[in-house]
This record gives sequence, structure tokens and C-alpha cells, in this order.
Amino acid sequence: MKSLTKKLRDTMIAGIIFLLPILVLVVLANKVLLFFTGLTSRFAAMFGLKSFLGVSGGTIAGAIGLLLFILFCGYLVRVAFFKQITNWVDNKLSAHIPGYSIYREMAMSKLVEKEEVLPYQMAALFPSDGKFVPCFVMESGNNGEVVAFFPSAGNTKEGSIQLVPGSLLRKLPETDMRKFRQAIDKNGIGLMEAIK
Repeated sequence: MKSLTKKLRDTMIAGIIFLLPILVLVVLANKVLLFFTGLTSRFAAMFGLKSFLGVSGGTIAGAIGLLLFILFCGYLVRVAFFKQITNWVDNKLSAHIPGYSIYREMAMSKLVEKEEVLPYQMAALFPSDGKFVPCFVMESGNNGEVVAFFPSAGNTKEGSIQLVPGSLLRKLPETDMRKFRQAIDKNGIGLMEAIK
């Protein structure tokens, strides 16, 4: 009973820690929108916008004002001085808010499409029960052993890591690792072309 209570308590704490940054962002966004709504409601009334489709004119003008402010801040970040300020704030938030850097990287990966750096040295095939299993060479040791990553079919981000004799591997140094990885992600479709 005590272990169940402890697991439940730990799970509740983990849930709170997970939701806390999201809740803070929602509350901040709400406060900023209310601030802009208060500022822009006079402008909306001045232009005769009382409501549109049941939404008050102040809210519409506040949302437009917020979007313009975000756009303005986006241009400011391109200036070197403001970029340094942004980096300083990011470092402080990373140091003081648990999990901030993880959430930031998740958000940035969705916003900015950059080419992912693959941590593999090369693609390879490992013999197993008369067939070859696709894998990636992560490191090569001085004694001829190799750290190999064996991805799961359909998901190259999960799998197993094994220390194997390098002499058993059929190394594919000329193979395009992106095509090789994509073929594994597609459950093997395109693998034959990738290893040519």
C-alpha cells in the first residue's frame, strides 16, 4: 500500500512539473492579451468596431496588436544587441526553470527546420541467423570491436546498442546514411536502393 501511495504521489508530482511551464505560458499569454485588449479597445471603438461575429472589437484589436508586437520583436531579435539579450534570457531561464531547455528545443524543432546531424559513423549490416540486420556504427574501438546501434523497424530513434566484433559487420561507408535511415523508418522500403 505504501509503494502504491508513493508511486501515485511521484506520478502526481511529475504531472504538476510537466504542466507547470505550460500553465505559466497560458497565464502569461492571457495577461498579455488582456493588456493589449485594454490598450486597443479605445482604438477599436474609435474605428466603430464594437463586435465581429460575437467577439468584441477590443479583443480583435488586441489580438491584432499582439501579432504586430510579436512581429516587431521578431525583427528586433535580428539586431545583434537584442540577440545577445535574448541569449542571456534563455540562459537564465534554462538555469532556473527545470525542463525549459527541453521544451525550447522541442518548440524550435517545430518552428525552424534545420537538417538533423546524424550521430553515426556509417551504415552497416550485421549477419544474424543467415540474414543481414541493418545497423549504424556509432564508434570503432582499437581492439576491432564496434559500438553498433540496431534501430527498431519504423523508428530509427529507438533500438538497441550492442558491442560487436567489427569483422562481422558488412560496413557500408559509401552509403547515404539519410537514405538508409529513411528506408528503416519506412519499414525497409527503399533499403535495397540505399545500400547499392
